[in-house]
Amino acid sequence: MPLSELAQALVRCGVITRDAANEAEQRRKIYGGGLDTALLELHASDEETLTIHLAEIIGIPLASPTMLSSVPDRSTSVWMDGTTAQKVGAAPRAKQGDVLDVLVRPEHDHDALVAWAEKRSLLIEPALVCEVRFRAHVRALYDIPMPPRYLSLLAKLVGTEGARAAAGDSARDMRTPTPVMVGLDPVETLLTAARLGDAKARRTALRRLSRRVDDPRVIAFRRALEKRAAQGDPTNAEGALRALAELRDKNAVPVIAEMLETATPDIAVAAHAALLALSCEDAGMKTKRWLDWWAKMGGLSRVEWLLEALAHRNPELRLQASSELYEISGEYFGYHYDLPERDREEARQRWIAWWQSKKQNS
Repeated sequence: MPLSELAQALVRCGVITRDAANEAEQRRKIYGGGLDTALLELHASDEETLTIHLAEIIGIPLASPTMLSSVPDRSTSVWMDGTTAQKVGAAPRAKQGDVLDVLVRPEHDHDALVAWAEKRSLLIEPALVCEVRFRAHVRALYDIPMPPRYLSLLAKLVGTEGARAAAGDSARDMRTPTPVMVGLDPVETLLTAARLGDAKARRTALRRLSRRVDDPRVIAFRRALEKRAAQGDPTNAEGALRALAELRDKNAVPVIAEMLETATPDIAVAAHAALLALSCEDAGMKTKRWLDWWAKMGGLSRVEWLLEALAHRNPELRLQASSELYEISGEYFGYHYDLPERDREEARQRWIAWWQSKKQNS
């Protein structure tokens, strides 16, 4: 098969053989991911040699060992959201004045990153890391799960404990834990954290409650959020809509859809964002279109919505769906949101087979 320009350059430099390049290209065609990931999995080169030459070929400075070993500053996540970071292949590390330091993976989208920065009047100072290190940084910065494939590779590079630290687990352990309410059962504890905790604790509690959406107490909590969202106060409404999105209770869709044409423009935008998060679908800003979608899809589980979204024309929704499925199952199945359509569909069918088997065995 024809080699990519990056693979050809690595062969010319003598970093890898042509046979290794061919094998890596074939592997990434099946499993997705970057060329560097495939090469490291095949032991075609070591990380240091590979990234040094990739930095020279691409023309981006190599990240220093200090950058790789330091705990990410989570406050920098306000400058770029996790979806954008994954899409362009760049994630913030530090900011000084109007200069944003970012870690980039080798096959990042340079033009998209530059366009994003120009809209915000920012200058970008990039440092190159291999894809698996980039994913560990994203994991620690945004709490976006690393697929098992990358966790396994990271553990091979830095050891099991090192992989946990690089993925952000040790950083979370050092944070002040959410107080446990003595005498309350797990649902009550989570509901208390969702109402009274800081932003991080609320998000964590809501995502855990998403596995208990049929509990009457969680249903009552969801309805209270819906009522808050519909009251019209922008701050309360937008906060409630974000919480509904994190709660991932599909039954909130019709109520939120009604707000698209009855609420103020700002709240309508927040409602649309919540619908995107809940459904992994985009039916636009018209209530009727969402209610028509709900009539068709409301009887299915959210997992089935996510499986449908793996084939969506919008790559951001494909990415969101695959990230959620990784989080739910811990499985990978070779799916990557930017694979060619035929390869994505083959991997999606493996996901569907997993879900059918899970339903049969439950």
